[in-house]
Amino acid sequence: MPLFATLDRLKADLDALRPLAPEQEQRVLQKFRLDWNYHSNAIEGNSLTLGETRSLLLHGLTAEGKPLRDHLDIKGHNEAILGLEEVVHDTRPLTEQFIREMHQVLLGEEHYKSAHTASGQPTRQRIVPGQYKTSTNNVRTATGETFFFASPEETPAKMHDLLAWYRQEEATPTLHPVALAAEFHHRFVSIHPFDDGNGRMSRLLMNLILMRHGYPITVIKADELTRNRYLATLSAADVNDPEPFLRFIIENVEASLRLMIRAAKGEAINEPDDLDKKLALLKVELQGETGAPDTVWDLHSQNIFYQRFLAPWLDKLNEEAGKFDFAFVRKQFFLLTSSNRSVMNEGVDNATVLQRTAEELFTSKTLLTSADIVVRWEAFRQKGNVFDINLTIRIRFRGAEFSISAEVDQEHKNRLGASPAAILLGDKILLDSPYRSNYPPELTHDTVKVAANMVYDAISAKKAAFDKQG
Repeated sequence: MPLFATLDRLKADLDALRPLAPEQEQRVLQKFRLDWNYHSNAIEGNSLTLGETRSLLLHGLTAEGKPLRDHLDIKGHNEAILGLEEVVHDTRPLTEQFIREMHQVLLGEEHYKSAHTASGQPTRQRIVPGQYKTSTNNVRTATGETFFFASPEETPAKMHDLLAWYRQEEATPTLHPVALAAEFHHRFVSIHPFDDGNGRMSRLLMNLILMRHGYPITVIKADELTRNRYLATLSAADVNDPEPFLRFIIENVEASLRLMIRAAKGEAINEPDDLDKKLALLKVELQGETGAPDTVWDLHSQNIFYQRFLAPWLDKLNEEAGKFDFAFVRKQFFLLTSSNRSVMNEGVDNATVLQRTAEELFTSKTLLTSADIVVRWEAFRQKGNVFDINLTIRIRFRGAEFSISAEVDQEHKNRLGASPAAILLGDKILLDSPYRSNYPPELTHDTVKVAANMVYDAISAKKAAFDKQG
C-alpha cells in the first residue's frame, strides 16, 4: 500500500464532510489547542499538567507552586497558535520575517534562562525573542556525543536557503504535503535558528504547512514513549534516514484526521487518547488518599472485586477487542487462574462463556492469587503478512492491593507453521489499586483503552515493517 494512501482517503472523507457545523468546529479546535499547548510545551520540560494548562487558558487560573516562566510559555504558545489560525488562509508566502515575528509572540518579553558554558559551567543566557541566535546551541546526546546545529554565523544563510527551498516546493510540488511539512520540521530543527523555542517553533511551522494544505492540527504527545520515539526518529533523519520520522508524522496526522472526522459526524472526541498520562494522574490520586484500603483480599473482597470491577471490565474488554475483528480471521479468549484453566472457543457467545467462567471462579470458595486473560487474534488479513496477535492481561492479587499489567506478542505464520512468539510490547503496568467496595468507572475504561492501544500499536508496527519491505 502506498505510504500516503490512508491519509489521502481520510482527507477525502473529511473534505466530503466539510464545512463543519460551527459548534462542532469550535469544539474540536478547542481540544486541538489545549492538547497542542500542553504537549508541545511538556516535550520541552514545562511543568504544567494538562488540567493546569486548561485552567490557565480557559479560566485564567495559575497553578500554585509552578514557575512563572512555565505559565508565560503556555500563554505565548497559545497566542502563537491563534496567530497561526488567522494566517492559514493568507496567500502571502512564508518568510523569515514572519517566522521571527511568530517567535517573538511565542516567547514574549526578553528574559534569561539557565544554561551551561562550553566547559560545562552553569550560567545564565539572555533570550531575545524574534532574533536569531547569538551563541552556539549544540546539544550533548545520551551517548556523550555532541550534535552540532548551525553556528550563529551560518544561521541567516541557512534560513534563507530553507525558505527558498520551501517556496520552490510550494510552487512546483515534488513532495506530498505531509512529507513537505515533516521535511520542513526536520530542516528547521537541524538549523536551530533561535537561542530558545526551536522545538515549539518547528511544530508550529509544521502545523501551519499542514493547515494550509487542508489538514487539521496535529499534536505530538509528550508521554515518554511518544516523546522518545519522536526524538529517536528525528535523530535517524539527522543521519540520512528520514523514513522513520516521516512515518511517525504520518501516524500523528492520521490520528488528527480521524478525530476531525468524528467531530464532523457529531461523535465523541474526548476518548482518552493520552491514557498513560491519565492513568499516572489517577495513580497519584489513589496513592495520595489517607487511611487504610476499604478491605484486604479474602473471599468476600474477591466476590466484590468480580461484581463491581471485573465483570464490567470484561464487558469493556470484549467491546474494545471486537473493534479489531475485521482485521483477523478469528478471535479466541483464554482464562488462566492459579487453580483453573478454561479455553473459550471462537463463536458469538465466546465473551459470554468467558464472563460465566470468570464468575464461577471468583465467586467460588477458592481464594485466587492471580488471573491471566488472553485475547488471541488469528491470521491478520494481509497477503504475505499473516500473523497472530496475543494480548495478555495479568491480574495479581496481594494482601492490600491488586495490579494489572499487559503484554502484546505475535507469532508470524509461514509454511512450516508458527515461529516462536516475539514480544512486541511487554509488561506495561496498567493499574495498581487498593481493594474497594466501589471502583471508579475510570479504572475500567482507561485500563482497557490502554490495552487496546497497545494492540493497535503492535499491529501498526508489524504492518509498517511489512509495507517497508514491500
